[in-house]
Amino acid sequence: MFGLIAAHNRCLIALIVLEAAGLTGALALGQAAPPTAPPGVIPAEVPVTPGLRVFDPSLIDKTVDPCENFYRYSCNGWFKRNPLPADQVAYGRFTELYELNRLHLKQILEAAAAPAATRTPNEQKIGDEYASCMDTATVNKLGLTPLKPELDRIAALTTAAELPALLAHLQSIGVNAFFGMGSNQDYADSSAVITSYGAGGLGLPERDYYTRTDAKSVEQRQQYVDHVKRMFTLASEPEAQAAKDAEAVLAIETRLAKASLTMTEQRDPQNLNHPTDVASFSKELAHFSLGDYVTAAHAPAAGKVNDSEPKFFAEFNGLVADTPVEQIKAYLRWHLLHAYAGTGLPESVDHENWNFYAHILNGAEKQQERWKRCTIRVDHELGEALGQAYVAKYFPPAEKQRTLEMTLAIEQAMDKDIAALDWMSAETKVKAKEKLHAVMNKIGYPDKWRDYSKLEIVRGDSLGNEMRVHEFDFARDLAKIGKPVDKGEWQMTPPTVNAYYDPQMNNVNFPAGYLQPPFFSGKEDDAANYGDMGSTIGHELTHGFDDEGRQFDKDGNLKNWWTRDDEQKFTDRADCMVKQYDAIEAVPGVHLNGKLTLGENLADLGGLWLAWLAWLDKAGTAHVDMNAKADGYTADQRFWIAYAQQWCTQTRPEQLRSQAEGDPHAPDEYRTNTVLTDLPEFAKSFSCKKTAAMAAPKPCRVW
Repeated sequence: MFGLIAAHNRCLIALIVLEAAGLTGALALGQAAPPTAPPGVIPAEVPVTPGLRVFDPSLIDKTVDPCENFYRYSCNGWFKRNPLPADQVAYGRFTELYELNRLHLKQILEAAAAPAATRTPNEQKIGDEYASCMDTATVNKLGLTPLKPELDRIAALTTAAELPALLAHLQSIGVNAFFGMGSNQDYADSSAVITSYGAGGLGLPERDYYTRTDAKSVEQRQQYVDHVKRMFTLASEPEAQAAKDAEAVLAIETRLAKASLTMTEQRDPQNLNHPTDVASFSKELAHFSLGDYVTAAHAPAAGKVNDSEPKFFAEFNGLVADTPVEQIKAYLRWHLLHAYAGTGLPESVDHENWNFYAHILNGAEKQQERWKRCTIRVDHELGEALGQAYVAKYFPPAEKQRTLEMTLAIEQAMDKDIAALDWMSAETKVKAKEKLHAVMNKIGYPDKWRDYSKLEIVRGDSLGNEMRVHEFDFARDLAKIGKPVDKGEWQMTPPTVNAYYDPQMNNVNFPAGYLQPPFFSGKEDDAANYGDMGSTIGHELTHGFDDEGRQFDKDGNLKNWWTRDDEQKFTDRADCMVKQYDAIEAVPGVHLNGKLTLGENLADLGGLWLAWLAWLDKAGTAHVDMNAKADGYTADQRFWIAYAQQWCTQTRPEQLRSQAEGDPHAPDEYRTNTVLTDLPEFAKSFSCKKTAAMAAPKPCRVW
């Protein structure tokens, strides 16, 4: 799916770090569903994870005053033990678990890759795809030959009138050229799936890389042009022509970028909701035959459409009319090369791609080992086939049940918290509780696994497999249009170390790969588990009520359920956090964007508060002695330390800059310290004075 479709799924962590380094039925409140294992498999015991604890006192640096810098107090010991690996742009507790899961996946894939008549169809697919990816000798020998039919298609383009059919084909094989088209829930009726068109076609990470005027951004654009030129020369273009074509690519992409919404603007769903129909949208694209495009793409030729960015498509229409065909062909060649510049093409192309995106932009010093990149490739391409094997081995039903119980406890805490809000009217509270009670909890893995029977994976055909996966996913996505919404579908694979909230589905999603140490453990106490995984559960629930999520009702429709007065009170409180994060200078000369990060900041603060309330309730029921110490710390202190230790992360300056400029998540140090300064309960636990750095004189608070 293209960026627009997934734009509103609010995640706990950004996937950009992992990608850059590694190339990336509803439960009513109080009800519990029995845990279920995947069909036909017997889960094993929880894997032993040496050295990973949810609360780890050995990581604490007692030379640091917890009231002055709690992040350093909680994490300095971890930093000393974990220097930043050369192949990582950032390395933290999430990466620790990500790497452990990747080892587990490697074991599964190596076993599946061994040819055997007893392999299941899914084992054949994941095994042969992994083996094909690992076969660098064959990939290097084939060179760019597997791409020649597509390069020939582009070379055969003679007029702009032929572009729609060509573009539809290229997009079907995963080429992000000009714009994106796919299925999406209707903003006005979340039960309906319609066609959605969104801005796309950029080779740099996001729009503002093309528009910022500071010296570093100007340098990065020149480095990008140099990279595109080198890619063209690797594809056998003469150097002079490659240089000319690279400049044409930048010119086209700059035009597209300037007509696109900023990342901050995209966070408001109102800016993306422009319903129309195929016939009307076609008239807006006078120089691009939408009829030819949808015919070639096998997309609906009639019916409702969302034109997410009218300004962008107006510019695209003009670009098609006034851009020489040779420049359009250069742009398409670049995006074809860019789409496949990984494990499917020769190592020279693969390394050049890594050099720009991971090394130049994000500071990585070494490319990751091939097996790591092939493992994550199979997870991306066949995530539920691989995930089914992963869950069978590493996620027993007891873990699913424990997570569900914690989720329900935190939902109950949110119910009480809404009732106690002094700024929200009774009328809006009723609607808020209705939405909360309608939240669907999805834990571990799908109830129904994806069917890959129509996908052909051929051993020894690495690039061909990648193309067929894209075609399979493209057709599968378009087949959703006009059909009932599948609320059981997942947007993350089971081994993923992350979580997300989907506002149009109104569900929270916690993959199996995340529900283990150092974030969650049945062997540790509630104080640690609620401070860590509990805050994550609260984080995702709070996304349903952040500046973006609050605009959707209990059914996932973009509908205002707030009174005008309550809406203003929410905005006033949220503005406190905008100013708070705007003031943070992440790297010299680059401040955080308080509006861009607002949703995640609201979720961090609200989620931790909900976890605290739920834990206090459970501790009270269990008659926990709040003065008793374990490992030298009281229960409430362990709660706060466990929260902080999940964010222990080493980050390269280049990556930190990229994150500050374009990531809706604040850097991890601020997700710890800034959040905790807004909670007087934390300062009380560590007897912090009112003048301490970790005690805000005027705390921000919404939820």
